[in-house]
Amino acid sequence: MRGRRKFIKNSGLALGLLSLNENLLISSEYARSSNNILKKLSLINDSKIEALLIMQISEPKSRWDGGVMDIYHVPNAHSTMNFIIKLCSSYASPNSKFYNSQRLEKAMTRAMNCIVEVQHDDGTIDLHSTNFHSTPDTAFFVNYLSPVYLTLKSLNQPRLVNLISNFQIFFKNTSKCLLVGGAHTANHRWVICSALARINHFFPSPKLIARIEVWLNEGIDLDPDGQYSERSVGSYSHICNEMFITMGRLLNRNDMLDVARKNLDMTLYYIQPGGEVFSDASRRDDSHDIQDVSGYYFSYLYFSHVDKNPEYSAVCDLIEKKLTNKLIHFIPYLLENKILLNKRVLPSKIPNSYFKKFKHSGVFRFRQSNLDISILENNLTFLNLIKGSAVLQSMRLGSTFFGSRGQFKAENTDFKGKQVILTKSVKHGYFQPFPKDKIPGDGVYSKMPRELRRLSEPQIINYLIIITFLDKRTKVDIKVSGTDNVLVSLEMNFRKGGKLSGVINDKNRSDSYFLKEGFGTYTKDGSVINFGPGKIEHQWGTMRGMEEKPYGNTVYVNGHTPFNHVLEIY
Repeated sequence: MRGRRKFIKNSGLALGLLSLNENLLISSEYARSSNNILKKLSLINDSKIEALLIMQISEPKSRWDGGVMDIYHVPNAHSTMNFIIKLCSSYASPNSKFYNSQRLEKAMTRAMNCIVEVQHDDGTIDLHSTNFHSTPDTAFFVNYLSPVYLTLKSLNQPRLVNLISNFQIFFKNTSKCLLVGGAHTANHRWVICSALARINHFFPSPKLIARIEVWLNEGIDLDPDGQYSERSVGSYSHICNEMFITMGRLLNRNDMLDVARKNLDMTLYYIQPGGEVFSDASRRDDSHDIQDVSGYYFSYLYFSHVDKNPEYSAVCDLIEKKLTNKLIHFIPYLLENKILLNKRVLPSKIPNSYFKKFKHSGVFRFRQSNLDISILENNLTFLNLIKGSAVLQSMRLGSTFFGSRGQFKAENTDFKGKQVILTKSVKHGYFQPFPKDKIPGDGVYSKMPRELRRLSEPQIINYLIIITFLDKRTKVDIKVSGTDNVLVSLEMNFRKGGKLSGVINDKNRSDSYFLKEGFGTYTKDGSVINFGPGKIEHQWGTMRGMEEKPYGNTVYVNGHTPFNHVLEIY
């Protein structure tokens, strides 16, 4: 852990509650603050309000009166919740042209009335795209609407009485499901616990605390590296952090805060140039998407104040400068706890020179200034490389060895110095007639499984990849051996938007190329990745058994077994 994090009871949690006196005490400091992020975010949010107001449903006889539809014209609770959050963000911000707008008051009141109307008798709401009578989604509502409720309540505006009352009705009803409801995923448990802590903060009850302990008794799924079990750096890890911060502050539990701190310490080494985060190892859908660090803004901001942590402050600086437009949903957090807008500790630097292994996630991370490399075990993508603005999104290796068995995933990894070694061996062949004494007699093939048949004519393929980090160069030494004359294809997928040169077109597919000889280059916004030399013993890119090529410009280096090739990237 970096430095000594002094726990400050009831400190400025964005979703918690500061007393009126605390807010008054910090107001003069806020006025002198060099951090004017709230003003920037308020201007961005204001630009969305008029379009949002038009989207509100006006059907007095409908249960969805006051609600909002999604892009498919389906009225739903989540769109309505987001409507309320954005309107509150402008209504309660002194920097907004909609500050204290009666027009927004009426719209928010109608929207919150709709949410109460569509809330089920058991306290739940639906996620209309997949989850019905959903306790986890109701818990998300509690967590995201709490700062809105507390911000509006702190304004002491008489015209908001009905709106505040609707919030309270909704929150009280949610305790019905939060006390008994279940979860789908690992992170849902902590979202539910955080929601229970919030409802207990509003309406104290020993039953709510007891239910939190039931979930916590399962143990927290944080590995020694600091990663949650879903490994969802892009989507869910930052949500878990917010939930543990909520529990830590509202339940006065520093051990919950330390859970978030440990993940934030690890995440410092997952931040890539420009503010992206490495998410390929995720067990959730974010493994397929380009993700960034903006979702961690509140967590890093909170601890940059509580712990006076200069590295965390540096991450906040990065997010505010490069990812401003992605922060508007944090406005209610900042409004509810203006202490987070005070001047932060002076930032140091986000780590940008290291070679680290995250054993439990199967990830190696190498960083040297604007060169960022990730290596993964047990993943189709075994290498990802960023050099400034140029991105080699994925390097994969496949062969035509018995279909999908030929696609390489590192089963074993080792590293020595600045060298990572990846290996895999596969044995397959053909199957003899089913044992006579076990034949079911009805001729149904599925009743005679391969596991009970003897393997014959065994074939073997061995993969060895040695990746060496040199000064400003990366060497990838690939050896594929065993069964001879197996087709091999090394696939390099470059992010769309750059320019390739030194390669030839694949006549059978668009956005597909071959490196015949020498070196190729990929250029994006002045950043250049050089790669080679090439090899082209055949012109089949995505071969049978390989996963479909990723989105982007894909270059192949192809051969047959025994395949021995050394590729350099610089």
